Amino acid sequence: MKKNKKRFGVFALAALTLVSTLVLSACGNGSESKEAGKDKTITVLVESGSPAEKIANSTADAFKKETGYKVVVDSVPYSGMYDKVSTEVKSKSAAHDVVCLDVLWLSAFENALTPLNKSVDDKITSDFLPTLEEGGTLNDKLLGLPMWINSKVLIYRKDLFEDEKNKTEFNKKYGHDLKVPTTWEEYKECAEFFTKDDMYGTAVFGMASGDTVCSFLDQASQAGAKPLVLGKDNEVLVDEKPYVDALQYLCDLYEKGYAPEETLSVASTEAQEMFNNGKLAMQLNWSHQYPAAYELNKEKVGVAPMIGGSAGVAATTGPWYQCVMKNSENQEAAIEYLKFMYDNNEKYMTEGSLKIAGRTSIYEKYETQAGDEHLGAVLETLDNDYSQNRPATPYWTEIEEVLAKAVQSALSGKATPKDALKDAKSEIETIIE
Repeated sequence: MKKNKKRFGVFALAALTLVSTLVLSACGNGSESKEAGKDKTITVLVESGSPAEKIANSTADAFKKETGYKVVVDSVPYSGMYDKVSTEVKSKSAAHDVVCLDVLWLSAFENALTPLNKSVDDKITSDFLPTLEEGGTLNDKLLGLPMWINSKVLIYRKDLFEDEKNKTEFNKKYGHDLKVPTTWEEYKECAEFFTKDDMYGTAVFGMASGDTVCSFLDQASQAGAKPLVLGKDNEVLVDEKPYVDALQYLCDLYEKGYAPEETLSVASTEAQEMFNNGKLAMQLNWSHQYPAAYELNKEKVGVAPMIGGSAGVAATTGPWYQCVMKNSENQEAAIEYLKFMYDNNEKYMTEGSLKIAGRTSIYEKYETQAGDEHLGAVLETLDNDYSQNRPATPYWTEIEEVLAKAVQSALSGKATPKDALKDAKSEIETIIE
């Protein structure tokens, strides 16, 4: 069951120091029993070019000073991380003590990761952002400590919404005041209104990608889909009403011309580029896109929580976790490293390029700072019952490809949303048999 964490104000800041009070004696005692002169090293796998690589390197000296363990950082591109861990698991050896994993991979590697339940208490988990504990827990086993979480939010042209001429024209056309939208209907009205003068009201993700699937599931969650995609006993749910309504909503935005003609080749990066170039009035995009847009033109850019459908505001999440490989010979040191990095989670805000983190207290600390307003939007978005993780299944990669194809089929007019999702259900059932 989703633990709907409520925001708890400045008192949450105290949680930033809780982990630092954990005594590292367990690791120290273990290290003293090692053979004299033996190298004390742990190896950490990270995505190259990501905040994880930067923070792992910037904290390595401090960890060695505290524990005596040298940290060796191994970085590989995102596209190669899954295969690298998979090869390691199949060989039943651990070339890495700690691995940084996308939540989508936890299910595939569940049996190769060390459960942290006995090492982590609620002094740590109480500061997890909403959905993080659920996302990192499989079969009652907590498999990692969060590095960061992300969700879609509404990023919009603040100057357009504040323009007096626009306010007058909008009121005349729709009979009510122009405001930052919070519902599907309001969003569609604004998308229609701002589609003019070589600008589109919004973007729809239609590229054959995980971005597109996640965007579709955002809307499905808002329409009442829960759980997402797979139900009890792996029942495939994607042809049910919330999914059909969500895909129909996206198709309507595109078919009515409120989104760019090239929608079938648009995802997060492309939408952000169009927004930055003045071609979009609004976008529902990952929250980390806001600080970049703000830096380009801070007077014109605003951010708000995700919009809501019939079930209210909701979004699917994009968390990452640091996990310990079960075959690691340095279990105690690796677990202490996870705690150490969680204690230093604020560095993902202060040093990381994405300006997102994994702790509620950090989001609350920075949300009022100029350029960091996306953090408050994420907190409000996640603190809703239908904000949730994608399903924990080792078949997600194949399922995602099927759903991306279904979205493209509907957007291109090759099939109705209902028929496209009916076909997708049959394909997914074949995959998970």
